[in-house]
Amino acid sequence: MDGNNTTELITYCYRPDNIVGGGVWQSKPFYSYSLPVLLWQMVLMVAISRSLAFPLKPLRQPRVIAEILGGVLLGPTGLGKITFSWGEGGKPLPLGEILFPPASYRQLEAMSTLGITYYLFLIGAEFDIQVVAAMRKKVVAIATVNMAVPIVITVLVAHAMNLQPPEYVSYLVHVAFIGAAMGVTAFPVLVRLLAELKLLNDELGQLVVPPAALSELMAWVFLAGSVLLPSYDVSPDVVDLYRPSAFAPLWIMLSGIGLGLICWLVVLPIMDWTVRRTPEGEAVSDAHITIVATGVLAAGLIADVIGFPSVLGAFVFGLLMPQGALTTGLRNKLEDFVVGLLLPIYFGTSGFKANTSVITMDDEQEAAFVAALTVIMVLCFVSKLGSNLLIAHYYSVPASRGLSLGLLMNTKGSIEMIILNIGKQKRILDERTYTMLVLGSILMTAVVGPALEIFNKTTRSRAAYKRRNLQQCRPDSELRMVACVYTARNVPSIISLLRMSNPTKRSPVFVYVVHLLELTGRGAAMMIVHQASSKHGQEKVGSKSSGCALQADQIIAPFQSYEQQAGSVSVQRVTAVSPYSTMHEDIFNIAEERHTTIIVLPFHRLQSVAGDFEEADPAIRSVNMNVLAHSPCTVCILVDRGLSGVGRSSAGQLTQHHVAVLFFGGPDDREALTYSSRMAEHPGVILTVIRFLPGEEAMVPPSPAPSCASGERAAMTAVAEANMQRQLDDECTNLFRLRHVTNDSVTYTELVINNIEETVTAVRAINGVHSMYVVGRGKGMESSPLLAGLTLWSEYPELGPIGDMLLSADFGTQASVLVVQQYVSGEAVVAMESTAAQESPKPDPVQRYLCSVNHKAGPGRFNDVWMPGV
Repeated sequence: MDGNNTTELITYCYRPDNIVGGGVWQSKPFYSYSLPVLLWQMVLMVAISRSLAFPLKPLRQPRVIAEILGGVLLGPTGLGKITFSWGEGGKPLPLGEILFPPASYRQLEAMSTLGITYYLFLIGAEFDIQVVAAMRKKVVAIATVNMAVPIVITVLVAHAMNLQPPEYVSYLVHVAFIGAAMGVTAFPVLVRLLAELKLLNDELGQLVVPPAALSELMAWVFLAGSVLLPSYDVSPDVVDLYRPSAFAPLWIMLSGIGLGLICWLVVLPIMDWTVRRTPEGEAVSDAHITIVATGVLAAGLIADVIGFPSVLGAFVFGLLMPQGALTTGLRNKLEDFVVGLLLPIYFGTSGFKANTSVITMDDEQEAAFVAALTVIMVLCFVSKLGSNLLIAHYYSVPASRGLSLGLLMNTKGSIEMIILNIGKQKRILDERTYTMLVLGSILMTAVVGPALEIFNKTTRSRAAYKRRNLQQCRPDSELRMVACVYTARNVPSIISLLRMSNPTKRSPVFVYVVHLLELTGRGAAMMIVHQASSKHGQEKVGSKSSGCALQADQIIAPFQSYEQQAGSVSVQRVTAVSPYSTMHEDIFNIAEERHTTIIVLPFHRLQSVAGDFEEADPAIRSVNMNVLAHSPCTVCILVDRGLSGVGRSSAGQLTQHHVAVLFFGGPDDREALTYSSRMAEHPGVILTVIRFLPGEEAMVPPSPAPSCASGERAAMTAVAEANMQRQLDDECTNLFRLRHVTNDSVTYTELVINNIEETVTAVRAINGVHSMYVVGRGKGMESSPLLAGLTLWSEYPELGPIGDMLLSADFGTQASVLVVQQYVSGEAVVAMESTAAQESPKPDPVQRYLCSVNHKAGPGRFNDVWMPGV
């Protein structure tokens, strides 16, 4: 359709034997057959989109932008501008027509429609109508304003600037499609952008996610209602090709109602029956999955036959899917293929159909049309910013949040492309309008990510807090903890650790359970974020859950049960959806916002039924390593070897846990001892502290070369540092002993060790007695004579030399291990050095008191092999 609104009819002839060729060695070229052409078109679109996504990712551009741009480059706007002469004296042809011959458009379009049909079925399977019904008035107001204002502006500007629709097209429907495309917000694209910017758990993320989900649902309602409107003007001049039936809207509406009743009364009970027949924990049979996958095609077919878009039928069919293994099995079978291969083809074909050559300003009429549509897009973008600022002012939300909300509500993606494609297929939007709207959507979405990142850096601030490690906290103060969970199997051991942490009314424990999910752009993760962003994150919202949502319920339910039983524990759930490469940043943001003291991470390997470790997950291990490297507070890695199952006792009796602290010195060991001191207050914990002290042979430092002044200074600095750490260790252990001098369940022992062989022998001697070891990671203590050499064959450096030794197969222990790394800032180190220098000449009254107590007590629970400074 050109600028004069005339239609050019092109006829293509097909031969039934032109589907599959005989290879390149045949006389007829292989590109004359349909299948090879379709395959190379699919390969080109996926390859180009992925190639563009890589450089665009640092610019905070969603993948859909790369996929649409890839189609634009392969279409008339890109390859269509490059001519290529085929054969000697051949007619120059655009390269785009050679790679994408016009006769292949239908099969490529059919393949892309199949992909978006299954994708929307998966989205519908995760969507819960009850979630929308439970939304607050503020959410409904934000979504309604952001959808209605662009439509109103489109109508006003189109009327003022005399925007003319294509020939035979109804003016009202034409303007409504443009306004709806400008007003809708792409929910999956928005959530992925929030996750990449680390804003999902921020106030902004909780503010914008529910309205975006409701906005997308409004777009589906618009698509369903648009078929009831007359798309073409009914006049005597309209040709029979476009003349609609007078009763067509009525028959469409009645057919839609009938289809809805059949789905509600017949299909939904069958789905529920199928789910009930599947035992919990077992996979759904392939026959059931095949039937449902075929039902998606049937739903699209029926919707198309009665007059609705086929994608709408697939989406509604997905809404009927109940929670359980059926939905999870379908997602596992279909999602990677649909999202990874078919969906990029749909967005690629959407961009392929954009043709910038039809956007001309040769005459006054064409210039007026381009100007009017440009003004509409700009005003719709700006109006969302302004309207959200007004909404923020009305609900007493900061203006910065309102501006960010307006930016995010301008995010475009899949739903807008669906509206534009349906409008183009029905000839409501001509090629020129379609092209301008596609390019405008790309520009709008491209602006959102970088602008929001810059704006967020200038407005987001962190409140400083001091209690970043346990040594900086009073013994009876509250404990704030971030407990990271990857799967439901991590839950029992973390709850056991919480129980051992001795929460009391005087010293409660506030735990923030962070469910860590990999960001893959999948609908399951999107719905979990939506549910987690409700006012009460611990409450279930709605009744439909995906496999990931069911796992989230399995994770939070035991914590809630323990919270009710313990009484002095407060549990709050937080869901973090992020790529593994940046997941540690989400953990840091949560820890700093909640002013937590400890981050607990599960070890990346889980114990199997046979007692050994299962295959490692390198992605989870990288997350743990990143947290250890940059954490804003103390970090603990919990290696679970049946911690929740050991020491079980009969009803009415406390579960006994035998805990051993291996103390070698240094800040990490002091933090481990401080944490263990809290555990020792629990009546079900029997604590043994073993301090390893270097003997005289191990304490002789190497003499520096007399001629090397720098080496002498380095040696003196190392000796001074060792002396300072030794004094801090003495103070920490003495305070621990003073606090638990009357505690019969605490045993303190000091062992003099001269080398690494004696260290291994001493630790091996207590193997099999304890259910858990608490050790420091030993950061900065690698040169200690008691640990030297252990790091040479370390398999898990994130656990430190002692933690790695306890997990080695040669050591043979089956006890759980808690590895502690203390947060030490630069200011804290200077303060400790100053304190040590000032107090070094003074006698320690704690040491004298403990010495007196030990002499009076005689042989007992505090066994001193060697007491320094007494």
